[in-house]
Amino acid sequence: MAMVSNTFWLFILLVSSIPISALAESRDINALFTLRDAITEGKGFLRNWFESETPPCSWSGITCIGHTVVAIDLSSVPLYAPFPSCIGAFQSLVRLNFSGCGFSGELPEALGNLQNLQYLDLSNNELTGTLPISLYNLKMLKEMVLDYNSLSGQLSPAIAQLQHLTKLSISMNSIYGSLPPELGSLKNLELLDIKMNSFNGSIPAAFGNLSCLMHFDASQNNLTGSIFPGISSLTNLLTLDLSSNSLMGTIPREIGQLESLEILILGKNDFTGRIPEEIGSMKRLKLLHLEECHFTGTIPRSISGLRSLTELDISDNKFDAELPSSMGELGNLNQLIAKNAGFSGNIPRELASCKKLTVINLSFNALIGPIPEEFADLEAIVSFFVEGNNLSGHIPDWIWKWKNARSIRLGQNKFSGSLPVLQLQHLVSFAAESNLLSGSIPSDICQANSLHSLLLHHNNLTGTIEETFRGCTNLTELNLLDNQIHGEIPGYLAELPLVTLELSQNKFSGMLPAKLWESKTLLEISLSNNEITGPVPESIGKLSVLQRLHIDNNFLEGPIPQSVGDLRNLTNFSLRGNSLSGNIPLELFNCRKLVTLDLSFNNLTGIIPSAISNLTLLDSLILSSNQLSGSVPDEICVGFENEAHPDSEFLQHHGLLDLSYNRLTVLDLSSNVLTGTLPQSLLCNNYLNHLDISNNNLSGHIQFSCPEGKESSSTLLFFNLSSNHFSGSLDESVSNFTHLSTLDIHNNNITGRLPSALSDLNSLNYLDLSSNNLYGAIPCGVCNIFGLAFANFSGGICSTNGTDHEVLHPHNRVRRAFTICAFTLVIIIVLVLLVIYLRRKLVRSRSLALQPANKAKATVEPTSSDELLGKKSREPLSINLATFEHALLRVTADDILKATENFSKVHIIGDGGFGTVYKAALPEGRRVAIKRLHGGHQSQGDREFLAEMETIGKVKHPNLVPLLGYCVCGDERFLIYEYMENGSLEMWLRNRADALEALGWPDRLKICLGSARGLAFLHHGFVPHIIHRDMKSSNILLDENFEPRVSDFGLARIISACETHVSTLIAGTFGYIPPEYGMTMKSTAKGDVYSFGVVMLELLTGRPPTGQEEVQGGGNLVGWVRWMIARGKQNELFDPCLPVSSVWREQMARVLAIARDCTADEPFKRPTMLEVVKGLKMAQGMECGPLVMQVARDM
Repeated sequence: MAMVSNTFWLFILLVSSIPISALAESRDINALFTLRDAITEGKGFLRNWFESETPPCSWSGITCIGHTVVAIDLSSVPLYAPFPSCIGAFQSLVRLNFSGCGFSGELPEALGNLQNLQYLDLSNNELTGTLPISLYNLKMLKEMVLDYNSLSGQLSPAIAQLQHLTKLSISMNSIYGSLPPELGSLKNLELLDIKMNSFNGSIPAAFGNLSCLMHFDASQNNLTGSIFPGISSLTNLLTLDLSSNSLMGTIPREIGQLESLEILILGKNDFTGRIPEEIGSMKRLKLLHLEECHFTGTIPRSISGLRSLTELDISDNKFDAELPSSMGELGNLNQLIAKNAGFSGNIPRELASCKKLTVINLSFNALIGPIPEEFADLEAIVSFFVEGNNLSGHIPDWIWKWKNARSIRLGQNKFSGSLPVLQLQHLVSFAAESNLLSGSIPSDICQANSLHSLLLHHNNLTGTIEETFRGCTNLTELNLLDNQIHGEIPGYLAELPLVTLELSQNKFSGMLPAKLWESKTLLEISLSNNEITGPVPESIGKLSVLQRLHIDNNFLEGPIPQSVGDLRNLTNFSLRGNSLSGNIPLELFNCRKLVTLDLSFNNLTGIIPSAISNLTLLDSLILSSNQLSGSVPDEICVGFENEAHPDSEFLQHHGLLDLSYNRLTVLDLSSNVLTGTLPQSLLCNNYLNHLDISNNNLSGHIQFSCPEGKESSSTLLFFNLSSNHFSGSLDESVSNFTHLSTLDIHNNNITGRLPSALSDLNSLNYLDLSSNNLYGAIPCGVCNIFGLAFANFSGGICSTNGTDHEVLHPHNRVRRAFTICAFTLVIIIVLVLLVIYLRRKLVRSRSLALQPANKAKATVEPTSSDELLGKKSREPLSINLATFEHALLRVTADDILKATENFSKVHIIGDGGFGTVYKAALPEGRRVAIKRLHGGHQSQGDREFLAEMETIGKVKHPNLVPLLGYCVCGDERFLIYEYMENGSLEMWLRNRADALEALGWPDRLKICLGSARGLAFLHHGFVPHIIHRDMKSSNILLDENFEPRVSDFGLARIISACETHVSTLIAGTFGYIPPEYGMTMKSTAKGDVYSFGVVMLELLTGRPPTGQEEVQGGGNLVGWVRWMIARGKQNELFDPCLPVSSVWREQMARVLAIARDCTADEPFKRPTMLEVVKGLKMAQGMECGPLVMQVARDM
């Protein structure tokens, strides 16, 4: 009976459990159908999800046990949908991987229902909002990966509930606040990655309890405080990266107890003091980065104990010592980077024992002596940089032994003697500028035929170059500026793939070779300050790709040929200081990209054509010292005004719109025979800062005021109207020109009383009103203008004195007026100083009375600014150091003038819509790029400018050009950037028929992916998010290793996440502007994506974005690509210069598909930059395996 009873109850139990199991299975199956309905966008990638014959548990990415879903893995499937809230229904789920799916929106609280979840990966999406509190209830969770999203908010202390967690990775988000100490309770944590967020505060001491931690990355945050001593408890640590924060203090000695550590990266912080000796105890250390801190003293000798070290970066510090010879014991050292670190003395010969060294960078120190002879044995050297030191002796002949060398920089030293033969098969770049080299350049200098860049400017080289470079068949940059080279300029230079040719300040003679203009690649030619004779050849127009042409100060004669109008890409054109004659050819004004035009000091005649209005990008126009006649054309300003923006997408898409402002800042028409009046529009130009029309025959009244609705030029700094026939009076409206530093109206027929408004010109440095018919008292306020160094009122100016209208001798009246003003000013100054002295004495006496007696005799310590700046402590700095994470370069306007040689044209390396870029070396020798902003930016207030600098200075990413500093001088704005050795991507893609082999497909793909990462960081990895607004190939710069850096991003409108995500400023460049811009006039992130898509097409096809009217598709690259694909000619659109490879063709096809998505007409159809990065990574991985692969997480 008992047996029957037991059997009965067992049957009842089984029967009752069947509906419960069936219910769970049914719930999961129904949830799968709900999930499918939520991701219909992925139908093309998840086909079996939509096939009726496939059971749900057999769908791609679904793993079931029975009919219970335990794992969902849809990684790298482009779904582009809101995050599915139904995910909370899978209560038995153990693994969830939605990485790279393009999900958007906030994470649902329903995630907290997944109580069995152990592995969660939601990286590489577009998730926003804060982490739901329910997420901390997933107590079984072992791995949580949320990288590369836009999550915000703070980490909750409730994270302590996740005691099983071994991996926490939340990098590349916008999470802020302090790190919760409760993280220190996660005893099983092995990986903690929080890089590229906005965490602040110090690292909690509780982190010392993470005894299992092996990888800790907190780089690129806003962490402060010091490294906690308890870090020595993390004995299992293999990787520690705290770089790019604001950590301070010294490195604790306890760090030497981390004997398992292999990677230590502490650079770009505010650490001070010495590097501790204990660092030599980390025997397994392979990579040590301590760059861009404030370390002082010497390098510890114990560093010789780091026998496993392969990479050491101690650059940009303040060491005051010699490089230790003990470094020679680092037998595995591969890279030594110690630039701008304060080292002196000789280069230690013991370094030659480091046979594995491939990179040595000791630039911009104070090293002396020769390059050690023992270095001849460093046969693995790839890059050797010692520029900006005081090294001497000869450049060694044994340099030919460096068979693997690709780049050698010896510039800005004291090397003497002759150049060696560069028999190096892989040498790409050789620089020995600014030395004492002499003799001729060896005729076989390019014997190895690999050289791309040769910089020998500022030396004493002699001889000719008739045959010297004929064998340099890969040479793209040649700079021989400021030497003593003579002879004719050889025509064979046109046969080389040269992009930049700089031969100025030599003794070249003869005529310009006609063959030179047959080059297909030259973008920049500078032949100024030589002895070149003859005419400008008619064949000049053949070089249609030319962008910069300078032939100043030679002996050219004859007319300017009409064919110059065929140089449609010309941006800078200067023939200053020759003997050219004839009219200015009308064809010249077909060069619509001109930014600078200088034809001064010639014998040109005729009128200034009204067609000058075609040059809407013109920044500087100098036609002085010629024999030009006629009137000053109104079009010189009126013609530059913006055109209306029609809504026609067709016009916008085909580059037929001019989106530029009037950028004219310099106008010099002096010393001609111009007649007529001064166009009123000139003084109503909001960008003009230099106007010189002196020594002409102009007449009429000077209109200092503008018509109603327009303002006078508040940016005008230099105004010279002297030696003309102007009449009328000076009215009070002269006060509108508040920034004038020079006002010269002498030798005219100006009459009337001197206006009192002259006293309002507080920036005046030079004032000359002499030789006119002015009268009246000199405004006493003129004497109070602090910077006024010269004033001349003589030659007819007289004054009245009260009711007695007796006219006194002008010189006596002037002297008396100045005497009265000076006496009054002295009395005021004395009174002010007396008041200040009495107040200070009173305050000091009170403070001393309150101090204890033992402190009354305390000496005054020097202020921090005194300690920092020494003798220059009283010199006002142009940089606000307090607004940056790290102190920027302390650069004054005087430094910039010296570095650019008063903005010499030989230093110009680029012109753009934002400003002119100069290559320069700062006083400590560091090479930088200085951008002088155009007038349109000068109208910005100091507060706004500093606010933008505060944001730009915090933007740090390996694929962005970093801002190093800035300078404000009056209305001038200068930005100092890191100098990029290999120029722009545009330079490498354009007109390089013989040099494209240097930029093969792997390089192009690397550049594409790197620049995509930089743009993605601007869009998603930084708060406030930044829209670039002018993404193009010329704004992608390449460093010495051809790593891409996106530039000019800091000049875009910064978009606040709390306000709006659009900017209404006119932005963009023809061919890159998205179609919707012509209708909305708004810049968006999806507009940046479109522009980047055009860059991708340039990389694939080698074609420019516009300017090919003869091709199908409407003359622009996007239209042509669509036309080719529509006709099945996809394989014919790739750059024919790229070698054929099946793997590369597959990669190119994948990149083409991404580029087509990016250039979709409708913005909502375009991917985000994070999706672009993911797709490009997949394409890059195709050379190693199948298309489906795990997406890397290293942007």
